[in-house]
Amino acid sequence: MKAVIITNAGPDIGGGHLSRCFALSQALETYGTSCSWILNEDASSQAGALGIGEKFFLRDIFCRESIDIARDADFAVVDSYAAPGDFFRDISEAVKLVVIDDLHDRGVEACADVVINYGFGASKEFYESGRCACLLGPGYALLRREFWTLTPEERDYVLFSPGAADVAGAAQDIARWWDASWPALVIVLGPLVSVRSLHAVGEISSGRENIKVLHNPSDFPLVLSRARLVICTASVTAYEALAMEKNTVVFSVAQNQSGFGERLERMGVALDLGCWHDMKPDDIHGALSYKADHHSLKDLVKKDGARFCARELLQLICQGSND
Repeated sequence: MKAVIITNAGPDIGGGHLSRCFALSQALETYGTSCSWILNEDASSQAGALGIGEKFFLRDIFCRESIDIARDADFAVVDSYAAPGDFFRDISEAVKLVVIDDLHDRGVEACADVVINYGFGASKEFYESGRCACLLGPGYALLRREFWTLTPEERDYVLFSPGAADVAGAAQDIARWWDASWPALVIVLGPLVSVRSLHAVGEISSGRENIKVLHNPSDFPLVLSRARLVICTASVTAYEALAMEKNTVVFSVAQNQSGFGERLERMGVALDLGCWHDMKPDDIHGALSYKADHHSLKDLVKKDGARFCARELLQLICQGSND
């Protein structure tokens, strides 16, 4: 079976869409499904870092050329907030359509064959007006293969992950604020962070014995699994941290993230700091003592949810083909 994945990433978009699509592709490939990609040009650095194979880079991924490429696949996976409604309609007329969604406000259920929404609180009611099958909830969390069998440890450092692009410049802020009396800090900068930002964070951290800066480390899952506290955007990394049952503190850098952080705090599984632009050093200092209810974290997010998602997705695609 063949799938084509259509998604975008970049300095202004971030890397969450591409990261979770990559996790799904890894899982699909374990079931013998080959994946090709249609990506925007700004996604090239992250795609290269992930080692993505067959791919097409287009200036506009929501164009007729994308639909023509997708015709050769058994199904297309689309993950983007920027996709216009008519693109979903047009591609669904050419090929079976799978949409990864967490906003449930775009009416994708009207034309999708399958919707994946692994968010906490995702409900069939979100999509009841449509004809689609739904894979809902954190049991289908799309985490990369490196997490599937990873056993968490706990070492004495705090991990700070501001997203693949660090769109808020949070790494520079945290480096400036981090006091010499605070615990060891590991700042992870993603593949979409600009060279200018890399240099700035490096200069601010230079000579600071309790700060270490890593740029797109290949062993990021291991680094995360060993942290005693994870401070990260309310996005894919938060799911990874919760799957590792870590004390997790989240913040938002985009409108769609704020609701997620608030929900995690209501559930008692993470501390939500709110919007990064409203942050102060005292907020970070206070968060360092946060302890989650680890009973609540147990099996909250499936480490290998991507495999469950891929297996059920393929069953639904095959079932639809036979109808």
